Parts: sequence; structure tokens; C-alpha cells
Amino acid sequence: MKNEARAILRRFEQGRAVVSEDGDYSAASWHRLSPPLVIAQAYCLWVLESVDWQPDEVDRVEEVVRGLFSDPGVARFMGTVDDAVLVTRGVLGDHDAAAEADAREAGTLHNLTALLDAARLRGQLSESDLDALLEWAVTEVEETLGSGELTRPQIRDGQVGPWDATEVESEDSTASGDRIDLGALRVPVVAGMRIRPEGIDLQAGEGNAYGVTLNVGGASLQLQVFSAPEGGLWGQARHELVAKIAAAGGEAQEGTGRLGMEIRGTVPGGESGADPVGVRFIGCDGPGWMLRGVLTGLGADSDIIQEQARRIFVGAVVDIRTATPLPNGCVPLHWPPLSGWDDDTTPLFD
Repeated sequence: MKNEARAILRRFEQGRAVVSEDGDYSAASWHRLSPPLVIAQAYCLWVLESVDWQPDEVDRVEEVVRGLFSDPGVARFMGTVDDAVLVTRGVLGDHDAAAEADAREAGTLHNLTALLDAARLRGQLSESDLDALLEWAVTEVEETLGSGELTRPQIRDGQVGPWDATEVESEDSTASGDRIDLGALRVPVVAGMRIRPEGIDLQAGEGNAYGVTLNVGGASLQLQVFSAPEGGLWGQARHELVAKIAAAGGEAQEGTGRLGMEIRGTVPGGESGADPVGVRFIGCDGPGWMLRGVLTGLGADSDIIQEQARRIFVGAVVDIRTATPLPNGCVPLHWPPLSGWDDDTTPLFD
């Protein structure tokens, strides 16, 4: 994989077009080892070394990136220096910066290669230095993919949720914001979002729901909370889900996405069950709980998760301190919501 990544860099050095495996300028697939992902990780490692990385060194990162624009290699970067800063912050773990870079179409394979080539020139890396950097990147990617982490920090790293209630009680910044309070789960309010409880009679109007479905931006996200043992439940749950999907006639495989280890696949759909429907399972282990999301519709079968659905998932707060799990481990949610409800902005499903 190192040699394939090096071949991409050579093409760039020769002034030739740099395209991905499917023939366009898109960046790496984040769920598998690929030459573009190795290039992204190599650039990430170079930046980390250049700033002697600390979590609060955002300004230093920007200084390093802006310094690259004095070298000829970055002249072929398709965008502005601000775009390059966003791309860099994205590969270093800033989810919002990554989303903005994607929205600007700046996080491409071509641009990542331009940044790494500029880093090569800036750092005066020899051929052997560059080979060592790429080998290091391959090792890092293999380890992070194998562990369920990414080139960006794993969710629940202290800066990104989902959150446990005890983590946000004294917080007034990162995890703050309006949420719909469902008891064991508090869900961020996103403009245009529609909400529906799962597992209760809507005509009755109240009761314990086993989950909640949120519809926003063409995506449908179902969230459920489960009681979990020490050490987490998501790893075991993924294996069970893959087996269940296969038994039902669908296809599924585990991989790594921007929210950690996930499952992507298809399940039988339509009236006859013959039409495959894309589905994506995401999950997160917290202290004594697991939050599971099931995504269908927009973003279910894409390398990039639908942004509003991602924001809902990572902004959720789980509170199981007074919860009584069901025999299957599912933690009931309260319906109707305790607070945060505004039918004008977040209406109930029809």
C-alpha cells in the first residue's frame, strides 16, 4: 500500500492528474485501507510532528498550514489557504471542519496529495524520509482500522459525544444546546427534524418507548439505548447484527466510518421484500450503556454520513442513572418528551 501511495505522489510531482480509484478527485474511503487514506494519514503525521501536537494547538496548526503556501507544491491545491486549514483540521479530528471541507469540496485526493507534497518540500524530506513516513502511515491506518478508531480521534474522546449525563452537567460549551428530553436519552434539536416514538401506541399518547426515530434531510435515524457491561457492548452487538441481517436474506459487513466501527449493508425491502434497502448501523459505548443508531435513506450507503444525522448522534446525551432496563437490555424512553418539545419546529410524524 505504501508503494501505491508513493505512485500517486510521483504522478502529482510530474504534474499529472491525481484521481481516485473510481476516476474522480474524491478523497479516501474512510472504512478501509487505501492509498488515499495512507496519503491523508501521512500528511496528518507530518503536521502532528511539525506542531509538536497538543489538543489546544489549533492556532499553531493554522500557522503550519499557511507556511506551506510559500512552497510551489501547494500551488496546485484546488482552493484557498482557508480551505487547506479546514482540510488539515479535519484529518486531525475536527468533525465540524471536516464537514465544512466536504461542503466546499476541498477534502479531495488531489488536495490531500498537494498538501503532502508541499509538506515534503517544506520538510526537505528525502526519498528515504518519505518512504519512512508512508510506512509509518500504513502502520497507523492498519492499527486504527483494527481498533475501531480513525485517523481522527474516536468519538467520546472528551471533545465529541455522544455524552453521558455526568459529562455535561457542568459543561456550558461543547455539549450545550437545545435537546428533546426523553428521560434516558436527550436528543439534539435540528431544524426541520421530525420525531416519532417506537414501540408504543401513538393513539394513547404516552408510555415507554423502546426507541425514537428522527427524520431529517432525507435521512431516517432510529436511536436506542441499551444497558451495557463494563468493557462495552458495541463489538458484540455488531457481530450479532451481521448474523441477523444475513439470516434475513440481506448482506452486511463491518467497517470503519467517521463515527468508528459500523455496519453497512442491505436488507430486504418493498412490499415483496425483493427490493434491497441500504442500512447503516452506528454505535457508541458509554459508561454502562450503548447508544445504537440505525440509519436509512440519505447517507446509509455513502462514505460520508448525512451531516444532520451525524450531529444528532454525536450530540445525544444518555442518562441511565434512574433507568430500569428491559430483560433484553433495552432502556425504555419516556413519551411524551419531558421537555424541549416544540411541535412547530420538530413535529410528530403523521
